[in-house]
Amino acid sequence: MSRNFFWGLFLEKMSLDSLARTHVEKLNEVGQLVSSFNDIFDLNLLLEKILSSARAMTRCEAGTIYLLRDRKLVFAKSQNDYLNRVIEDPTELPFFNRNLEVDRSTLAGYVALERKCLTINDTTGIDPEAPYRHYTGFDNESSYVCQAIMTIPMATTGAEPLGVLQLINPLGEEGLLTCFSEEDEQILTFFAGYAALALEKSMTMSSAIIHSVEIVSVQDPQETRAHAQRVAVLATAIYEKWALAHKVGEEERLLTMNLLPLAAMLHDVGKIHIPRAILTKPARLDPQERVIMEGHVLAGARMYAQPWTPLDEMTLKIIMDHHERWDGQGYPGWVDLLTGQPVPEHMGPDGRILGKRGEEISIYGRVVAVADVFDVLSSRKFYKEAFDQALSIQIMEQESGHHFDPQVIESFLALKPLLNKIRSQFPEPQIPEPDRENNR
Repeated sequence: MSRNFFWGLFLEKMSLDSLARTHVEKLNEVGQLVSSFNDIFDLNLLLEKILSSARAMTRCEAGTIYLLRDRKLVFAKSQNDYLNRVIEDPTELPFFNRNLEVDRSTLAGYVALERKCLTINDTTGIDPEAPYRHYTGFDNESSYVCQAIMTIPMATTGAEPLGVLQLINPLGEEGLLTCFSEEDEQILTFFAGYAALALEKSMTMSSAIIHSVEIVSVQDPQETRAHAQRVAVLATAIYEKWALAHKVGEEERLLTMNLLPLAAMLHDVGKIHIPRAILTKPARLDPQERVIMEGHVLAGARMYAQPWTPLDEMTLKIIMDHHERWDGQGYPGWVDLLTGQPVPEHMGPDGRILGKRGEEISIYGRVVAVADVFDVLSSRKFYKEAFDQALSIQIMEQESGHHFDPQVIESFLALKPLLNKIRSQFPEPQIPEPDRENNR
């Protein structure tokens, strides 16, 4: 054999070893990335991070995550750089509110059932005999062509995957459409498996909190999951606007936005201790009933009197502060959490409890107060009909500087375009028609 032949074998081995090392390095990078997902509790934030990370690894122009719920694939998160450039609000497209059947006719349905990755680099060339097809309805509605699609199950050890990750149209160095590689498939399959573990953890925590809210609804049928979720989403959006305006550091801002959606849902958890007759009374509460009703704050706070985690600490502050007022006229004021007695240094000259005022109220309590009151105004209650959005917003503006932090109200008003979307995302279940005597 010639020296050239041996030299060629040597170079080939060196090249293969280099590729192997690169592959291992990429897997290590993915491992480090997905380990950071374990610190993300908020489901929406986690989905955003998973999808953006997967797209970055493959330089994909777009991507979608479907979650498997009630035997349907729910359109949970989508990102599309092209649509973001050409459409003012891509989330207004019809398909954002649609689900897919879990069957083998669609790529996502096929992958959910087969639990294996499916890569198609030319959707127009799918074998007619294949059990799946590329559904072009979404493409037609958005005028966006999905040419290359990688669809990956997000599964742990359960019988069914938690969802499906779909990556669309990988771009090369020059920004031109290219193909997925075999290495892309291997890396993303590894990534999706570990991301699913973080997703399962987040969904378990969210489920536990939602079930806590639903336990409260046994006492108060209007303290619903939908109300809690709307308050959580709106409070988080308000906080983000406020934090950006106040130049809050990115680490603190993201940490708060990770915990706030979960903590905010528990703002009225103490109502479980309030008599149902008071919570559902279709009339104004008398003074004695009002005192009992206000007791839900300390009752809820005592459930978190010994906080173990940052989430517990934030939940405690929200429960204690969301009925305080910017002008100091709220409740429960400066009281000892366990005894309910006034804190001596915060007693008025007549011995009465002073309310917290201004920035004595935590920012978490201030944003949840705005979100909660707006949602109550906009919702039908046993003691009132729902106010229309314009009137609800007007009342919120009038209370700026009185009930609410003016700068938090400013952040809230900047979110007007989102308000209808949040309500439609979490619609209120039907409640029985009350016998209203007069407004509370």
